[in-house]
Amino acid sequence: MSNCVIRFGGTSLSKFPVLEAFASLLSESVNDDIVIVSAIPELQKTIEQGLDLLTSNAANSDLIISQINNTICQKLLVFQQSVPDENLQKELTTLHNLLKGIEFTGDFSLSLKDQVISYSERITAGILHQFLSDKQIVSNLIFPEDIGLIVTEEFGNASIIYDESTALKDAIPKGVTLIPGSYGISSGGKIVRLGKQSADYSAAGIARILGADMLQLWELDKEFRTSDTEFIPESTLIPRLTYDEASELSYFSELSIHPRIVEPLISQHIPIHVFRLVNNGKELSTIINSESVVLENVVKSVVHTEEIAILKLNGPGVGFKPGILAKVTTAFHQSAINIRSVITSQVSINIILNKNEIGKALQICTQLALSSVSEIIVEDHVSLIAIVGHGMQQHHGVSAKLFTAVALHKINVLLSGSGASDLVSYLIVDQKDTRKAITEIHNIFFH
Repeated sequence: MSNCVIRFGGTSLSKFPVLEAFASLLSESVNDDIVIVSAIPELQKTIEQGLDLLTSNAANSDLIISQINNTICQKLLVFQQSVPDENLQKELTTLHNLLKGIEFTGDFSLSLKDQVISYSERITAGILHQFLSDKQIVSNLIFPEDIGLIVTEEFGNASIIYDESTALKDAIPKGVTLIPGSYGISSGGKIVRLGKQSADYSAAGIARILGADMLQLWELDKEFRTSDTEFIPESTLIPRLTYDEASELSYFSELSIHPRIVEPLISQHIPIHVFRLVNNGKELSTIINSESVVLENVVKSVVHTEEIAILKLNGPGVGFKPGILAKVTTAFHQSAINIRSVITSQVSINIILNKNEIGKALQICTQLALSSVSEIIVEDHVSLIAIVGHGMQQHHGVSAKLFTAVALHKINVLLSGSGASDLVSYLIVDQKDTRKAITEIHNIFFH
């Protein structure tokens, strides 16, 4: 027997056919199946919002636990159960006590926040455990702190420490094992999260520590396709991707993998196999590994996100005045604001940020003494569209085709970037032009 590491998404707990296939596969498996579980999205959202409501006195802990319990019961009903079992009740009681403490003090530390949010994965794994028990499938439910998944003490965004996590190999029992993803334990014994919805990353880390042959992703929310089916219904599955291509695609809203998923796998060349669960079985849809496959038209996918905004620092001398960008990026780093990209000219510094951070970024820049900056402008009704695929620097006609597609259909490009990477070129357009731009770009590369 060998270890089989699987990442299973919490979203799938709403899909009974997927759950049936999940149970069938585990019941027939001859491997030691280690299932890393990501959180039910509604559950995680309720817990995160609950923390804010508690500290602002807008809700009490009883109300939040009631909302969490309602979500659990809705998921249990998918497989004809209505009452949480003893394990789930224990998790709920502990979480309730933590929330009561926050309600009493009116505040929480970063450490306590990570501990509380970890219950979104703990409870999700508990629901899966109850489902498998209902199907007469024996499974072990264990937690990262029990197996020694050691991580850095960077609350909210930790990294796995592989050299200190080697005891994990002997701590995982035989058979089917469910492990909540997205968090580990620091050397000081504190629960620390690896990032938002980062079960993929912890699954990849565990696969590396165990020396697994592959990491399997079962039932992605959205598959790897030549484009989003919402815009291009006839888009096709992408059979093979490199680590870099998958990592690049993960930054866009169309896909449901964590950007750090490939990080632990690269040194050992552990491939990722993406499966869809159908007819009580699984179908391989995409393989991700270090093998570079350059297509004839180079481009493998046209992707986009509307979750960005542009912060423009304009002025006649910003392009050659030293220190402006350094001052801004330092301030952003201190406030944990992630910069997605920077495009500069002699009269403007354009900083691409996550839309939900643009307000904070604007406030910071208005308070900084930025010489040569005469105005600060925010563009937040925009879309970032990218074409992804290895070989762009060797195929010089790719960018020409990209801009031909938008120019012929009178789509105004606000910003563009290419050449910094061999695998991506992107442009930013007004949101109202998103559908047209994606359609025409997909047409020119895939028809």
